[in-house]
Amino acid sequence: MFCAVVAGRAPASVVWQDDQCIAFMDLFPLNEGHVLVVPRVHAPLLNELPASLRDHLFRVACRVIAAQKAIGLHADGANLVVNDGKPANQHVPHVHVHLIPRDGGDLAAIGVRMATRFLNPFGMDARRRRLDALAARLAAAMPPA
Repeated sequence: MFCAVVAGRAPASVVWQDDQCIAFMDLFPLNEGHVLVVPRVHAPLLNELPASLRDHLFRVACRVIAAQKAIGLHADGANLVVNDGKPANQHVPHVHVHLIPRDGGDLAAIGVRMATRFLNPFGMDARRRRLDALAARLAAAMPPA
């Protein structure tokens, strides 16, 4: 699935892209502004990437978090999550870093979204329009490399 996004064969609400990675909105976000940072090369596990690429993914992640805060998305904190392998609940076997903006006291809401995030596949066109608009705001707020 992510290989299709990387190749431009599947739609994505892109926040950032360069020759090494692409950052785009999660289609089923745990919180508004939930972004995925994905390497362009396919690797199921984090340790299968060269160290320089792992470093680059996290440098881009830091810039996305700065953009999330710059546009006022849950500025209290962020979860950076890598589910590394199927036993770690990795659903897509391609390395990706989740950047989930967080507010203090949002744990219950996050728990509900986590339990129900894939239950409503309807309204995808409207969801994509919202994600595209949010991706454009984040892209405009990305700090320089």
